[in-house]
Amino acid sequence: MPREKVFTKIIPKMYKWNAENMALFWFIKSQLQIFPTMTIEQAMHNFRRLTEITIDDWDDESMRSTYTRLQKEYYECTKENNRDTKP
Repeated sequence: MPREKVFTKIIPKMYKWNAENMALFWFIKSQLQIFPTMTIEQAMHNFRRLTEITIDDWDDESMRSTYTRLQKEYYECTKENNRDTKP
């Protein structure tokens, strides 16, 4: 039987994230990958422009804390998975 792929182990945890949070996380993550000099604040501003979310709908502090929390969950899960796959 083929071995389970590492990326599939994080998927169950991601099901608990709501759609807005997931969109925010992956948008910021991709922006920072494409433009390494970009700050998280600039990526959040771009996310707002793209989704037309106003600062009244989702303020900077909340958006940043959401991104940070999801990033922590993502890295904890990938760290666990990397430990599981090492011989």
